[in-house]
Amino acid sequence: MRTRLPRYVPHLMALLSYLALALVLTYPLVRGFTHAIPGDGFDGWQNVWNLWWVKRALLIEGSNPYFTRLLDYPVGVHLYFHTLNIFNGLTFLPLTLNAGELVAYNVAALFSFVVGGYGGYLLALWALQGERGVFRHHLAAFVSGFVFVFSPYHMAHLLGHMQLISLEWLPFYALMILVLLRRVLQRQVQWLKTALCHAALAAFMLVLVALCDWYYAFYMVLLSVLFWVWAVARQRRFSAVTRMTAAVAMTALFFLIATALLWIPMVRETLTSDYMVPPADSAERLSADLTAFLTPSTLHPWWGAWAAVWADRFTASLSERTVFVGYSVLALALIGVLRYRRGAALWGVAALIFAILALGPRLHIGGEIRFGAIGPIPLPYALLTQLFPLLRISRSVSRFSVVVMLSLGVLAAMGSAWLLHKAMTRGGSRQPRGVSVLIALILIGVIGLEYLAVPYPISFPETHPFHYQLAREPGEFAIMDVPMDEWDRPANLLFQTVHGKPLISGYTSRPNPLAPAWRTPVLQVFRYRGLDVNSGDTVALAETVLADLNVRYVIVHKHDLPPGAYRTETLDLVERVFGTWPVMVDDAWLKVFRRPDEPTHRLPYLVLDTGWGERTWDGQRPVRAIRPPRATLQAHMPAAGEVTLEIEAHAVGMAPLRIVVPGHEATVLMLHEQPILHRIRLSLPAGETPIALEVSPETATVMVQRLDLSIGSARVIP
Repeated sequence: MRTRLPRYVPHLMALLSYLALALVLTYPLVRGFTHAIPGDGFDGWQNVWNLWWVKRALLIEGSNPYFTRLLDYPVGVHLYFHTLNIFNGLTFLPLTLNAGELVAYNVAALFSFVVGGYGGYLLALWALQGERGVFRHHLAAFVSGFVFVFSPYHMAHLLGHMQLISLEWLPFYALMILVLLRRVLQRQVQWLKTALCHAALAAFMLVLVALCDWYYAFYMVLLSVLFWVWAVARQRRFSAVTRMTAAVAMTALFFLIATALLWIPMVRETLTSDYMVPPADSAERLSADLTAFLTPSTLHPWWGAWAAVWADRFTASLSERTVFVGYSVLALALIGVLRYRRGAALWGVAALIFAILALGPRLHIGGEIRFGAIGPIPLPYALLTQLFPLLRISRSVSRFSVVVMLSLGVLAAMGSAWLLHKAMTRGGSRQPRGVSVLIALILIGVIGLEYLAVPYPISFPETHPFHYQLAREPGEFAIMDVPMDEWDRPANLLFQTVHGKPLISGYTSRPNPLAPAWRTPVLQVFRYRGLDVNSGDTVALAETVLADLNVRYVIVHKHDLPPGAYRTETLDLVERVFGTWPVMVDDAWLKVFRRPDEPTHRLPYLVLDTGWGERTWDGQRPVRAIRPPRATLQAHMPAAGEVTLEIEAHAVGMAPLRIVVPGHEATVLMLHEQPILHRIRLSLPAGETPIALEVSPETATVMVQRLDLSIGSARVIP
């Protein structure tokens, strides 16, 4: 044991030190560990729900965790493009079961600091491997892990982005790829066996990265390409290049096979739909500002307010704009580059490349893209999106900076190692180890001072007694939450972890193209705070629609309604639509309406299905475009009977619109520049009947202003 203990003591000390530092630098989280989470109380609740849902899907429903009917009920929503970070849900499932979601969330956060720091430590040790076992290298490597996991980038995303908090596997994957390239280069006889073994290990690490966040997996793929190019450029032997290329290809193949059940449905969806594509300006708006790398975090307790004066110029939100690298880290990295030129060059190039990518498609300086007569200045990210079309689903470009911090951490370790070497050999005599430890502590202290974010904000789950009452209420029924606009509230997901009832809306990372809220009468009015083309008479339809959706309660979250016109309009709409329903709760926080058990008079209505463009407003009424070749509807009939389908639409130029209804001959309407109201008599059965509106030719532009169903004199007109 005496011969083995010294070898592992530095590693054990590193792990314990990262844990201690995490508890200190996230204070006061340690005090609220069982009843609070770090962050601003927004996206954090979404990730608490993620932990809860993985538990429920696997152990209660026995279903695929990448699909749930508990959100956007009853159609449900796929979670492939949602930040499910299933690694945490699976790994910390025992904690979720025995200690609850809050404790599991906090342990997952601490895990990222400890394991991520240790990964950065191992990666730096490998980069400093010229003198194995040298004590100062362990100290310098510890600095690297500290830079990586306590960077302002990581601390800013601790506000609620659990998938981005979970950066712990990045250094392990980078290390495995470097080891893979080195081993296959060294082994000329049995290289294939070596390549298979190390490629499998590297692929496993990349799988862990992907199970936390697909952004990070893509970054690691780019880093792998850089490592491969760097290694190949230094080889003149074709056989060596072939071996390294084959080894990297094996890693990619193993990874694609291991994650096929995830990426295949994602690719299929991107080829047939665009709902996962964020607004066109997202990539530019959520890019890093050039000066952000030198602007301290606004979470800093002493000069955060001063930094915010400049940082508020940036276009991104707080968590996305915070990419400060630290002046002390830059100084150490510069020393590392100057003193370890050959060994440091790769990491310097990696830091530079990923910093440029983090700047996004166009250069921003102080929030501006034009500088006098110069600008906008295009950047390489724009070219990257052309080479990789799947990048169009990417939203937050500044996250490339995570690799910047990983690379700077290694460079900082090199700079620290040189300083420690100089200190240990000062005056021509070897100094005691205590001197090295003291210098390392000073370096950690200086870096930590720049990165400081104590006291870190924490959020407490604010649930209402009614949520617990719902949990005890028997029966299958759904909940409608108000407000229900385009920015659904993650807190509603927290409440669902208490009551467990389906929600007819829900907050997910990407919009659901079949969410009832944007296509169903009554719900549309609350989603858009205005009518849609098929909205009908909201008051008259409320009981029918919500009964069909099996909604028992409408919960109005008063605390989510800020003072002003928004609050007044929403509360007025609630009273107009649900004012005659029984009120179960009415306090400063909630007002809860219960739907009458059975509608007194059911009415027909139309629900939008596929093929519809975004709702727009022409100044007087809503308009939706039909996406060629067709858009579809669902006609909901309370009973079989004769109905009149009314369609008011126009075309740019002139175009035919073909109406296809099962059991009827197709009807062709000729559309012109001016909107015209068309009426079609139909005989429909009870229940749902699909109706298709087909556009010809596919280049035609058809705009619909109104869709309406009527039975006899009971017309439903928006």
